[in-house]
Amino acid sequence: MNPVPFLLASLLAAAQPQPFAKAQQDALLDFRYGWPAVVEEEPALRDRFSREMQAAEAQARREAQEDQAARQGSDAPFHNHVYSREWESAGSTAQLLSLTARTETYTGGAHGNLGLAALLWDRSADREADTADLLGPAALQALAPRYCARLNAMRSERRGEPVRSGGGEPFTDCPPLPGHPLAPADKDGNGRFETLRILIGPYEAGPWVEGAYIVELPLEPGDLAALPEAFRPAFEVGAAPALEAGERG
Repeated sequence: MNPVPFLLASLLAAAQPQPFAKAQQDALLDFRYGWPAVVEEEPALRDRFSREMQAAEAQARREAQEDQAARQGSDAPFHNHVYSREWESAGSTAQLLSLTARTETYTGGAHGNLGLAALLWDRSADREADTADLLGPAALQALAPRYCARLNAMRSERRGEPVRSGGGEPFTDCPPLPGHPLAPADKDGNGRFETLRILIGPYEAGPWVEGAYIVELPLEPGDLAALPEAFRPAFEVGAAPALEAGERG
């Protein structure tokens, strides 16, 4: 057996970027932080996440120490705090990298907390881009009725009864698109974004037991009309939505 091809394959595999994951647990804090291998290809983004990870760990540990000290001498026992943030790729093109994050925390209360985030990275400029700015106000306004209809369909499925917006009720009205994390997604893996994900955390569109809502909308020609010329190659029109498009957070 010739060992050379095996050695070359091993060297190539070792040279490939690997996902990053940190997991550390002690008497105060269970801390986890991670990002996918594609982030390792973007040094500026990797350094940013490294700084954010260090700051998050320092703050979480400080809060755990303060909670532990406050409970000393009382009947309320101290429970380990938890901080976990996991970044995942929603799609990658030659120009842009789209990431989403799920952050779970527990600070001693009745239950933990869940937060959702999105980040669009402009590879050529080595900086964050803003999905809402790329699409523009007109596109977001045009997306709103489709987004609301899809969100209400998801609400109806979870609640077992029809949900219609109106009346100013927070769990039936649709949270406005601006201000919520927006993540372009490449679901078919062809190197172009054809879907927009709207990430809505617990309590924002329904009670805690319903969890988060991740609404997925296929992009239409009108949604792409106002995109800056430089970014249009990164996007395409999506297929018609399936009956159960979107997913539960």
